[in-house]
Amino acid sequence: MIVNTLRPILFSALVLGSSASAWAEAAPLSALEGALTGGTVNVNLRLRYELVEQDNALEDADALTLRTALGYTTQAWNGVSAFVEMENIDALVDDYSGVPPPTQFSVVADPEGTEVNQWGVRYTGIKGLVATLGRSKLILDNARWVGNVGWRQNEQTYDGYFLKATPLANVTLNGAYITNVNNIFFANVDLEGVLLNAQWVASPALALTAYGYLLDYNVITPATPDADTVGLRATGGLPLGETVKLSYVAEFARQEATTAGGDFEADYLLGELALGIKGVSLAVGYEVLGSDGGSYAVMTPLATLHAHNGWNDLFLVTPTAGLNDLYVRLSGNLGKTAWMAKFHEFSADEGNADYGTEFNIQLTRPLVGKLSGGLKYGAYSADTLAVDTDKFWTWLGYAF
Repeated sequence: MIVNTLRPILFSALVLGSSASAWAEAAPLSALEGALTGGTVNVNLRLRYELVEQDNALEDADALTLRTALGYTTQAWNGVSAFVEMENIDALVDDYSGVPPPTQFSVVADPEGTEVNQWGVRYTGIKGLVATLGRSKLILDNARWVGNVGWRQNEQTYDGYFLKATPLANVTLNGAYITNVNNIFFANVDLEGVLLNAQWVASPALALTAYGYLLDYNVITPATPDADTVGLRATGGLPLGETVKLSYVAEFARQEATTAGGDFEADYLLGELALGIKGVSLAVGYEVLGSDGGSYAVMTPLATLHAHNGWNDLFLVTPTAGLNDLYVRLSGNLGKTAWMAKFHEFSADEGNADYGTEFNIQLTRPLVGKLSGGLKYGAYSADTLAVDTDKFWTWLGYAF
């Protein structure tokens, strides 16, 4: 697990040491006022209705919620800028359980609340380097391991030190030391986490990403074990003609974890092939969150989980027997409307249990100006895990 002596000073030393010459030629102090007052404002509004129907004793959930985010970022002064963002979630219709476990109604994971969603200082005074201290969202690769859970109304953010470097045009390095996760339930989760991610884009046909995510939680739970995950991800695409393209994703990772029940080891696998023809893409994939003898399975507690393994969120915590997800995805555009349909077949990695199947469909479209909207539906048919679950969403979003 994480060595206790590994501290944010490693990141601070790098930033301060490398930026000394830049600060020696600092801009005049008179420019500070202009930097503070000449910044940019960002606004994000999302009004969303969600309906949840489950084949159990819970009442159907009806949730109409409004997400309001308001932020401000200063201009850079001597390469340093500051940012802050407030976020409020308000329920206009609240016939739902906002935080699990459910009570009278099924869960819609959008509790009401207000928080400082992001804040901090950022240094960009050296070409190819971005250093951030504070609270920030973070998305790495496809958010399978680290994401901001942007689908939920309350975005997930992280407290800590963040570095992003591009020493070469085709090389990107990301590093972070995080001390707290501000999750979608307005809860603070204490941990020591080191996140390392390096990508090399060799060509359009091959991009390689190596990563190591080392998480040491203050309190271990089934959903948040202490875990070290090391992996390699490859992506790319090959043209097969003027209007045809073949693309792929291949990924392998190994996770070593400590839980209340002992030490475990499990593997993660992902393989996907996609064929694009005249703007329509057909993809077939197979994802494995492996199990260690049925006692532990790969966990991804920092992920944007909604983007993986079905939109009905039946696998937010991986079953101890693991998870195999065979999926087919079809997507494209009809005029300005983007559409996507996806089918999942879920089973256990340990044993032969069939968990169930899920069908998802989504339509999104820009409307007027910066206003956009969408419709989304998910239907989960249970076999040996959970119960039949249907979810429907419709929303309007506005951002600048």
